[in-house]
Amino acid sequence: MTRILFTLALALMGANAFAQTITGRLADDSGQPVAYANVALYADTVLQTGTTTGEDGAFNIPCGDGTYRLVASYVGYERLSVRCQAGDLGTLTMSALQLQEVEVTASRTTEEVDRFVVLPKQEEVEAAGRTLVLLDMLGLPGLKVDVALQSITVDGGAVILQINGKEVSVARLANLRAEQVKRVEYSNNPGTRYLDRGASGVINIILKEREDGGSVVAQGNTALTTGFVDGYLLGSYHKGKSEFALEYTLGYRNYDKVPYELEDSYLAATRTVTRSQRTNMPFWYITHTLNAEYTYQHDDSTMFVASVQDDFFTKTLDATGSMTETDNGTTTNQSMQQHSYSKDNLPKLDLFYTHKMPHGQKVELNVVGEYATDRYDNTLTYTSGTYATTVLGHGYALSGEGVYSKQFGKTELRTGLQYQHNFAENEYTLYGTTTSMTKDNAYLYAEVQGMIGQKVGYYVGTGAKLFNVTDGVNSQLYLRNLSTASLQWRISQQWSLTATSQFTPTLPSLSALSPVFQQTDDVEGQQGNPNLKPSEMLSGRLMVRYIDPEGWYVVALGGVMHQFHPIVSSYAFDPSRNLFVRTQHNADLWQCLFANAEIGVQGLWACLNLSLDATYYHYSSTGADFSHSKDNITAAASAQCYWKGFVAGANFTILPQWTLYGEDYSLSEMAQSLYVQYRWESLTATLMWHCPFNSDGYRYETEGLSAVHPYRHTNWTANNGNMLVLGLTWQMDFGKQYHKGMEKTLQNGGYDNGMVK
Repeated sequence: MTRILFTLALALMGANAFAQTITGRLADDSGQPVAYANVALYADTVLQTGTTTGEDGAFNIPCGDGTYRLVASYVGYERLSVRCQAGDLGTLTMSALQLQEVEVTASRTTEEVDRFVVLPKQEEVEAAGRTLVLLDMLGLPGLKVDVALQSITVDGGAVILQINGKEVSVARLANLRAEQVKRVEYSNNPGTRYLDRGASGVINIILKEREDGGSVVAQGNTALTTGFVDGYLLGSYHKGKSEFALEYTLGYRNYDKVPYELEDSYLAATRTVTRSQRTNMPFWYITHTLNAEYTYQHDDSTMFVASVQDDFFTKTLDATGSMTETDNGTTTNQSMQQHSYSKDNLPKLDLFYTHKMPHGQKVELNVVGEYATDRYDNTLTYTSGTYATTVLGHGYALSGEGVYSKQFGKTELRTGLQYQHNFAENEYTLYGTTTSMTKDNAYLYAEVQGMIGQKVGYYVGTGAKLFNVTDGVNSQLYLRNLSTASLQWRISQQWSLTATSQFTPTLPSLSALSPVFQQTDDVEGQQGNPNLKPSEMLSGRLMVRYIDPEGWYVVALGGVMHQFHPIVSSYAFDPSRNLFVRTQHNADLWQCLFANAEIGVQGLWACLNLSLDATYYHYSSTGADFSHSKDNITAAASAQCYWKGFVAGANFTILPQWTLYGEDYSLSEMAQSLYVQYRWESLTATLMWHCPFNSDGYRYETEGLSAVHPYRHTNWTANNGNMLVLGLTWQMDFGKQYHKGMEKTLQNGGYDNGMVK
């Protein structure tokens, strides 16, 4: 059965219209054929296709031009890895393992030094319908998928999402039909190339090949009880060497139950203020994203992609409430009203080119141009006075990246240069102040990965970042290093041990560096700090992973994150203004020790996935005038049950996570969600239930430990409590099968408006 499942899984991804083949024969030390062995083919460390050997040990794998890595494995034999090109490899010898080393496995997941490669099971694909649901089934370390919230995180942080190596939105990946997925490539160690973007992971969905034809995808979610609408529309058509795609995304929220409870103290020698505030802060927003894309694939070695995108965002907030304030012993009861309005527009042009050359070489080039306009209005009215802010902004960003990579036997070398120029001008109309800031960000990096013997893989990357910021008066120049290393030991086909370390700087934003002062009310003000320095994070972790042939798995990891000179927010009393002013500065140290364990099972009774994980955190935070530490245990559980066209899933936070950073101690939401989905031909219907056991909806708490500004804030989105959302997805495909062999792997850009709000 194992051989049959393996053959079927690889057959799903092996339909490439390659014109050439790699043939050969596997034999043992005595020359006897190794029948039914697994044979996989890799290009640029990416799994391409595979097969199993016949009774005579022979194999035949279709391929294109270029150099590949062929990996053969079978129970009782050492893994065999050879570099090859199209042609006949003759007889390859597989050496037998000692008896005590023999392992039995039926894993569909290949663990590489820098990624996991997953071949989805046919029953999962048939039931999932959408790729978002399919990802929820995979049980990959650190990957958390919430179908109801349509969110994806890796180790609690941001993740870069790609389809065929090109970065895409959550909406596009989520609504991709699962039948189109050839394999899933997942990394929770994104490497030097992506460290500069603060990513915790990368997910790359490789699609099955298609020929001339097209598709239309329409998806919509709407709540049955409140103002909640998401929409998505994608049309694509490919003919010959060209592909055209037009994508539209809509997001709308209109929430009228958003309570806030705030308890604040402001403590100084000459002024002491305490506040107790109860507020409802209803808001609405609408977002539109329109993207047009053209792809020209000259041949299997050359591809050009041009895309034009525009993002529109509008949001308003209208709050009412009451406040009891005691200022130096005088108590007043005041009413409060707040009106806030923001509007942004960000058009973007993205040009990409890639070309594969002989001897395992490849070049990639990417240029992105962005222009932005922003408006922000905020009026806060208490009984005692009105405080207003209006900021008009505009600017642009130009960025580019060039990458060169080459294979040297078992080793791959990649080097690249990224550069971004960002200009932002903001007019603070009520203050009569205009600021303009420019930043230049250059990043040169190199990374190498390969194998030491048959069982140990390594990855090493390092980069140098030159960052310059100027506001016409002050100028800051930073030179910092980014480095990461990973070592993976495949102890057996069931056990693996991976050690990873990273060294990364965090650069201050333009708004954090802006010297503009803004008064918030009669007690508070805020101002940037032009003297901020980058912080630097040194982290390391050790992960042990076990996969049982029956689908059970255990992942245990532990590590430390050590940040030097973290950028934190704090309050200080300014006697000249008689205000408590919030600004950012560099503290001394932030550290987090953590230990995590996850246990789960995939495909129990061929229809059930279960997982349970728990993490212990110890935080410590130190500055010139403070020292804090906190301990926290968080736990969560998830389950998916699938049968034919039905999928049901649940994600529950058992113990929420408290996080200490600087002098702020914050609680993440108590997430609860259920969903049930049914797929019928081209139509998928999903019913999602948010916070079924929490009428408060998603609840957030923050506690301030500062001696100057101790506080406790609580807010919750009550509209999300016990909320039912109905989703419908429809896809129509037409035309023949389409082959698209190239992948876009660069994605630059990112405009920083520098606006102080």
